[in-house]
Amino acid sequence: MAHFSWAQRILLIVGCFFLSACTTIYNPATGKNESILLSTATEVSMGQDLHKSISKEYRFSADPVKVNRLQQIGRRLSVISDRQDYLYSFYLIEKDELNAFTTPGGFVYMYTGLFDKLKTDDAIAGVVAHELGHCSARHIAKKFQAALGYNIIGTVVLSQLNAQARAIASQSADVAMNLVFSAFSRKDEYQADSLGIKYLYLAGYDLNGMIDAFELLQKESKGDFVPLWLRTHPFIEDRIKRVKEEIPLASAKYGHIGNYSQ
Repeated sequence: MAHFSWAQRILLIVGCFFLSACTTIYNPATGKNESILLSTATEVSMGQDLHKSISKEYRFSADPVKVNRLQQIGRRLSVISDRQDYLYSFYLIEKDELNAFTTPGGFVYMYTGLFDKLKTDDAIAGVVAHELGHCSARHIAKKFQAALGYNIIGTVVLSQLNAQARAIASQSADVAMNLVFSAFSRKDEYQADSLGIKYLYLAGYDLNGMIDAFELLQKESKGDFVPLWLRTHPFIEDRIKRVKEEIPLASAKYGHIGNYSQ
């Protein structure tokens, strides 16, 4: 019979806790069965808490034309997203940077610095659709789930009480935002791009809008300046190439609908 140290025993117990706490669901966005620790309600709650912090740190646009434009594009795309277990929200942040991001619970943000340089609805939709791809594939939730899991294990190993509650509480706004802005994996980025193409097509946008958005970011990254969206969403040249390869296949993959034009 194997002998385990007290630390190994605790880790084994914690591992069993996670296996029992996780719910295995089929994710239509990824086409896989996935083990999910964070419930939809937890994701939404986390997103709401983060939104409060974001509201204190940033100023939201008061331009009704711009805000309405972003929200209309967001709603048009979100209704055909693979994930429909929460309501999506879209916010325009007054900041002269090229960035967009999403937080748990379907909260999508875009900076005016990026919004104002995207000349068409199709290009704006390209960025939003990509962010919705992250939501549907649960990429951001998985980031938080992984970080939460490590914190729980660390807390238990240190023999502190209420490990889960302490781990959740330890996720300060700063730590949480660091997770939001940390880079996704190459696989996650390609998957979000692919899902974005799907949503653009099903919503009737010109799929070249995503290429227009990427090429703008590529152009703006000349010299030492690298847009924040590229720092957290790398591999721009490879992604442009892949999107160009995928666009002609959209009608065969998703049916003869949408408003795609070459």
